[in-house]
Amino acid sequence: MFWPVPLWLLMLAIMMGLVVAIIFGALVLRPPKQKMAQEAVLGLANVPFVLKKTFRNPTQVARPDVDGPYEPRAQGLWRNPDQPFVDNGYMLLTAFDETLKRPVVRLIRLSDGTVIHQYAPDIQAMVRRSTFSSALIDLRRDRNTGLHLMMHPLLMPDGGLVIHDSSPLTRYDVCGRLEWMIDGIFHHSAELDEDGNIWASFRYPQAKIPDVGPLFNDEAIMKVSPEGQILHTERVADILDANDMGWLWRTRPYTDDPFHLNDVQPVLRSGPYWQKGDLFLSLRNLSVVMLYRPATGKVIWWKAGPWAMQHDVSIVDDHRISIFDNHWRVAYPEGAVDGVNRVAVYDFDTNTVSYPLAGVMEKLHVHTRAQGRATPLSNGDSMIEETEQGRLMRLSLDGTIRWLYTAATPEMHRLQLRWSRYIDPVSNSGAITLAKDAKCN
Repeated sequence: MFWPVPLWLLMLAIMMGLVVAIIFGALVLRPPKQKMAQEAVLGLANVPFVLKKTFRNPTQVARPDVDGPYEPRAQGLWRNPDQPFVDNGYMLLTAFDETLKRPVVRLIRLSDGTVIHQYAPDIQAMVRRSTFSSALIDLRRDRNTGLHLMMHPLLMPDGGLVIHDSSPLTRYDVCGRLEWMIDGIFHHSAELDEDGNIWASFRYPQAKIPDVGPLFNDEAIMKVSPEGQILHTERVADILDANDMGWLWRTRPYTDDPFHLNDVQPVLRSGPYWQKGDLFLSLRNLSVVMLYRPATGKVIWWKAGPWAMQHDVSIVDDHRISIFDNHWRVAYPEGAVDGVNRVAVYDFDTNTVSYPLAGVMEKLHVHTRAQGRATPLSNGDSMIEETEQGRLMRLSLDGTIRWLYTAATPEMHRLQLRWSRYIDPVSNSGAITLAKDAKCN
């Protein structure tokens, strides 16, 4: 331990260590095709995660704190006192319960801000049942009860929920008991079609595309019945290739996340430009929104920009769609918003894009680098989620702020949101009543 070491020998050891680290890093990014060698490389690379899992607290909690500077605000709903408007709807959102020390889902009445039901799903039941293996995520390490942030919770007709968080797609009853699950990695949006089926974004635990790294995001769209049966699955790469659009990603420099599918929006009623059963798809990392017809396998329409790294495409009426435009200035490595986010409205009649909420979004400085939601409402208003800043707001076309909800701790530390949902009081009246009247232990 105390022998003198020549400086040249120390420098040589450091240089050799760097060379070995570079070679090993290259092997992790592009593992050898021989299965035994591949498993050895990936197993060695996973050692730090195994050690972390071994020694960490099994009840670890991740409070979704807002990164960077922000204005401290109390949690809750602010309603514009200068407006007679009363919102009779509800919002469904993921929150952090300071008493339970875990994420929960809350159904909140917008007329007075009352939480009418709180869901605390049995996440460990999902973790115990899951069997998939992936270099992308380890459920037992990354998704215990305190770490599962429940992305885009979906209210079902019986008052229960469908949830996920880069995890299996799971359905829970109104009291948080697991009813069914589909194993694998589901992420971003989950939406109901006209027949009550669920369309979701799916990521294969192991990529099916050849010659890619173990962390490659091989994306697909999936249709699931209300009972948890898989009805339809299609890979994004196959959809693009079959429509002579593969060049959109194959001609770019290699990345593990070339598509970043973040919304699968089913068309509920036919119109001049689409048919019931079509899907609007948002591919963030291509800045592409497309209209896809699963019945024929054809892309009916697509457009890249002027939105940049967008999220959440929604149907406004029979000839317009809205897109939450994150409005990135640069794409890689992490991106930066060019000023503020925008809501882009594309008109199929005129092939034009407008930004009707530009003024009020500038005034509020709506600024989320990633994520973000823009939900068109029946009277022409929009519900905007500024995900990374923990703000949810209802805005009118004339720039009026109807209400504003802030996610925060009792100490006014702002918390991020996880894709909140506006719940219409008429079409969801049965589910709202069942949730409100539920008697759970």
